Amino acid sequence: MVELIGREKARADLRDLLAAGRRVTVHAPSGGGRTALLDAVAREHGAALVLRPAAADRAVAFCALADLLMQLRSTGQVGQLPSGRQREAVEAVLGVRPGAADPLALRLAVLALMGERMLIVDDAHLLDPDSRDVLAYVWHRAGPGLHVVVSVRSGHEPLPGTVALALSPLDPAHLARLLHEHGLPARLAGRVHRASGGLPGLALAVGAAGPEPDAAAADAAVVAAVRDLLAAVAPSVGDTLLAAALTDRPSLRTLRRAGYAAAEQDLAGARQAGLVTLGPQGGVVFTATVLADVLRHGAAPGRLAACHDALAAAADDAATRLWHHTAVRTTPDDPLAEALAEAAEAAAANGRPVRAAELALRAADLAGPATPRSKVVGWAVAAARAAAATGRTDLATRAMTLLEEYGAAPAERARARLAVSDAAGQALDDQDEMLTRALAEAGGDDRLLASVHLRLAWRANLAEGSPRRAGERAAEAARHAGAAGDAPIEALALTMLARMQRILGDPAAEATLTAALALAPTPPEYGRHNSPAYVALRHAVFDDRLAEARAGLLELLPAAEDSAITEDVVDILRSLAEVDVRSGRCQAAHARAMRAVALAEQSGLSPGPGWYTAATTELAAGTPARALSYAQRAVRASQEEGDQVYLARAWHVTGQIHLAVRDTGSAVAALRRVQALEQAQQVRDPSLLRWHADLAEALTATGEADAAYQLIIETRQVAAELGRAGVLAGLDRAEGLHHCARGDAAQAVSLLRRSQEQFAALGLPLERGRSLVALTAAERRRRHRTAALAAQQLAEEVFAHAGAPGWAAAARITGAGRHQRGRDTDARLQLTETESRIVELAAGGASNREIATALFLSVKTVEAALTRVYRRAGIRSRTQLQQVRHR
Repeated sequence: MVELIGREKARADLRDLLAAGRRVTVHAPSGGGRTALLDAVAREHGAALVLRPAAADRAVAFCALADLLMQLRSTGQVGQLPSGRQREAVEAVLGVRPGAADPLALRLAVLALMGERMLIVDDAHLLDPDSRDVLAYVWHRAGPGLHVVVSVRSGHEPLPGTVALALSPLDPAHLARLLHEHGLPARLAGRVHRASGGLPGLALAVGAAGPEPDAAAADAAVVAAVRDLLAAVAPSVGDTLLAAALTDRPSLRTLRRAGYAAAEQDLAGARQAGLVTLGPQGGVVFTATVLADVLRHGAAPGRLAACHDALAAAADDAATRLWHHTAVRTTPDDPLAEALAEAAEAAAANGRPVRAAELALRAADLAGPATPRSKVVGWAVAAARAAAATGRTDLATRAMTLLEEYGAAPAERARARLAVSDAAGQALDDQDEMLTRALAEAGGDDRLLASVHLRLAWRANLAEGSPRRAGERAAEAARHAGAAGDAPIEALALTMLARMQRILGDPAAEATLTAALALAPTPPEYGRHNSPAYVALRHAVFDDRLAEARAGLLELLPAAEDSAITEDVVDILRSLAEVDVRSGRCQAAHARAMRAVALAEQSGLSPGPGWYTAATTELAAGTPARALSYAQRAVRASQEEGDQVYLARAWHVTGQIHLAVRDTGSAVAALRRVQALEQAQQVRDPSLLRWHADLAEALTATGEADAAYQLIIETRQVAAELGRAGVLAGLDRAEGLHHCARGDAAQAVSLLRRSQEQFAALGLPLERGRSLVALTAAERRRRHRTAALAAQQLAEEVFAHAGAPGWAAAARITGAGRHQRGRDTDARLQLTETESRIVELAAGGASNREIATALFLSVKTVEAALTRVYRRAGIRSRTQLQQVRHR
């Protein structure tokens, strides 16, 4: 069966209902995936009878039934009906015999013809009444051999005699997979999920419309899909929904005050059709934001004006009244433009950058000849900056276009181009032309040149993966900022230079950062995530000064949350998640990571960094399967955006996940990618992304011991030179495993003990636990069972206290080493590495659930693997398995 993304549970529920003899009505809004699910059912049952009534069919008596009878007649069964009256009734419906069909004979004929079949009716709410009545009669009286699956659009009742099965919207993870399967960028997943409400049909239309929010509203396919959704409600409900779409924070109270007396009834109908949800305080939230976009863009001018007038009269504050009052104005009005500009400033001060950008652009649109050109240019620049703070490249680009139309000075155009670049977030790969133009337009303005070179430094690091070029650009930015006396920009440039120096292993990094910290605070529009204070906390993370880093990040978070820069909040939350997971607060770390992911999706920020953090915390606090899903999405998004930094990180966590589940071959492949990326980026400091020990461990496990040892020696030399204690502890573990594999258990134990002690001193419990698990294996290898048991128990305690139950379970039952006879048996049976580990644990007495927990697999996967092994070995029980392993 073709995979249905995100519909696994619905498909399983449907199978169970059909197996129990129930007839099923699947319901979801238009575009909710009903047809895809019914198509999958039809493919699974090759002889299924499928009806797809259309809206026009409802006016034609027996139209759908005729379609069904034509399919049945092609089988030759009609001629075998037991009664001539039944055959006549069928022929009358098919139009080959004059006169009307006898109602009872027709029902009995269809009942006799159906027999044991699968009947599928898509969009059953479009059935004509006569066909509907006959079909309801048939499946009410047919035996259990007749399976019936129908679908209706949300808002329609299930067909009589059926049980309802609702299709939920896709979550962001499944939507990302859906977009990827259709060749659409994974980085659009957050925006598309918000715009479509997770409805797969609408999501594909929105995703294909382009990356900008406004593009979807004008796209014909999106408009058609939205109209299908709105067809589920009466036209009067559409008027109420338009008013809600034009309101910044729609609520039942606001709609009533605006004169929509039937608002409560209208919204109840919209909610039943899956168009809106209603909050406890009467708040109205569109299930899919593109519904509101299409309603706004598609409304007739007169209807739009009337709605805005009603909402202006109901507004609680002057700014909102002004917004609605000017919404459909096109005639220049200088006083009104000035008022809008003042409202834009107030919106920006109150933490509403999107509304500030919209108001500023509207002010520019309504400016007349009496408004000085310099003011209009200033409004456009302000709009661009406000849009950049929230990643709204559409608004920033509108501001840029406006400046070009006004013939703004090159310097003003350069500032707007910087805003467009800032709005792009991590997706800087295609911003080279924009920044090159800005550099040319900056002329001899040192202040502006500093700002452009700073963005070029960011791009060189993220998109080009060249910290050396990024450092050169940052140094140039600092020079221009110093010449201009712009201390805040100079501080930002020195901060960027310090980051690049750290990557390159330059000891001057800390002195450069200290100089940046001594300068002026970071301007709000640049965000705290670029500030010297934040980067100093990131360096504390790299240095394993986790308590210091955590305290500083917690201090920054409230101020970031009060600001209007979502990227600040997301970056601080991700850093806190990283600190928490490394310091053994795994559950809290995962909660922070998921909050960061949600905020990034809501704001349209680049999803790659958030998905990387989610993968890291999910591996510690959840399951490797979900962790791998996040990691794969992080890889795709980073590749699409040309983000070399987070591409390396995404491959690193991918390798860690494979290593955790003992898929060492895949771990080596993923970690080799990290190695290649970091070599291309000239990364020298091994403390930033600690893949070296992981790759060495994976190489040892796959028999590449010499390559593993060479990597350990090379990395140890650099880590010792730079004083990276955490890296050295990881290398001790990797070298201990190397010696263990070579048969030198005594040397292995010495290194592994030192490794776990160092990690304990640094406050890195998960790394300590991993070293203790390796120590358990080494002690068992030299038959020191008491020492092995002590190490194993300590590992369990460390993992349990850190909130990593999966790792704790793995430590509990993975201490036993493999015997050579077991390896020989594995080779003879041609077992994969995962199958081999399952067999080893099963032969050791572990239950299927314990094996699944230890190897981060599902119980069903373990059961299926054991079944395959039993078949190959010609055995039927665990007892026989133990005998086979010890032959």
